[in-house]
Amino acid sequence: MDIAHHLAVSAISRNYHDLSSDTVEATVASLIDSLACALGGASAPGLDEARRALGRWGDSGCTVWGGFGQMPAPFAAFLNAGSLHALDYDDTDDKVPLHANSVVLPALIADLEENRPDCDGREFLTALAVGLDSAMRIGRAGGPKGSRGWNYSVISGCMGAVLSIARLRKWDAETTVSALGHQLAQTAGSLQSIIDGSLAKRFQPALMAKDVLMSASLAEAGIDGPRNVFEGRAGFFGLYQDGSFDRDSMLPGLESCSLVNDLSLKPYPSCRFTHAPIDLALQLYQRGLRPDDISQIRIRVSGQAVNMVGRDYDCQSAGVVDAQFSISYTVAVALLRGAVRLGDFTLESIGNPMVGRFASEKVLIEANPDVGFLGMVPVEFHVELNNGSPFYIATEMVSGSPEMRMTESQLRSKVLDCLEFNGSRLSADDFIKAANTLKDGASVKNFLRLLK
Repeated sequence: MDIAHHLAVSAISRNYHDLSSDTVEATVASLIDSLACALGGASAPGLDEARRALGRWGDSGCTVWGGFGQMPAPFAAFLNAGSLHALDYDDTDDKVPLHANSVVLPALIADLEENRPDCDGREFLTALAVGLDSAMRIGRAGGPKGSRGWNYSVISGCMGAVLSIARLRKWDAETTVSALGHQLAQTAGSLQSIIDGSLAKRFQPALMAKDVLMSASLAEAGIDGPRNVFEGRAGFFGLYQDGSFDRDSMLPGLESCSLVNDLSLKPYPSCRFTHAPIDLALQLYQRGLRPDDISQIRIRVSGQAVNMVGRDYDCQSAGVVDAQFSISYTVAVALLRGAVRLGDFTLESIGNPMVGRFASEKVLIEANPDVGFLGMVPVEFHVELNNGSPFYIATEMVSGSPEMRMTESQLRSKVLDCLEFNGSRLSADDFIKAANTLKDGASVKNFLRLLK
């Protein structure tokens, strides 16, 4: 039997009390983190244009977060996913990597508003945990072939989103498998938007969030989808993972959504592959080194890090996405300013000639063959100072990971950064407090009012 059936049965069987306290806390933290990112990104480049483009299809239905009214559920999910992912500040599963919430959360909340508006907090958190865990489980199953150019945030995230909605709506297994099949029929996601530095990148999870709601509607209407979703000849694993996957690895912990505990929250608003280099650059800053002290930094990272964030940086032509996906730029910012924040990714900031010169002239990125292709760490800095002295520094951990979790204070600072960046009047403390009441079964409807 295709593993879609096992995933479906597990998803619809989950109860709040199946989740450990650590998993509940991780789910709530990811909710706070993701919605803060969405509110911060609601006016990012491309979002105003997207709202105008989609506005022709209606202005009622579900909330467009950040005070932008309502739209039909699929388009509200699209816009909310776009704002959540726009700043590249949203969570990651470092093992894949993928942004689990980027598809799961916007699709789930739009479906909740439309179909279960009186859902309580524990039901909602259970559905969210199911979706996040499933997205991560599917993404990890094949040791993903990132070098082929698939965007695992979207192709795995959308499957997790379907399973979260199945749990929310309390479907049977047959309807759930059918919805997964419909999603397979329309899933796609290329990394070319990142390679080309285009704004399309931030709308790829958005397209899948929209499509998930379509898949859910078709399945609930009784239109059957493919049944052999993952293991069929043209199923998910054959298409996206060359038919090579570890089926058995998908099952342990499924009954408790344990992979949610592995989700990393990002301390910096840039591609996750830039985070370990930023950590090291900040260590250099704390030791008193500044760009003017350095002749060259040779940075050794994984092959995928080179592909994603290791390209030459040209401040004359770079756009926001280029800066978000540049080790050279983010390291230069960290060395100059001692922090990497949202304000460093505006068109004005990325055109700073001092940062641009250092990034383009003094930073050399190369692949370390001793690091696994998809590895975030280890990362090495071989630094040559202007006085001729060599300096070496390295790390085998990356901040925000399960090994170096953000503290409550750090998460609050991130929420403040997001809200202040977009001029939101929402109180960070009220927002965090309201999210935590969901653990006690508080109304989701009351919490979601904060997003309007």
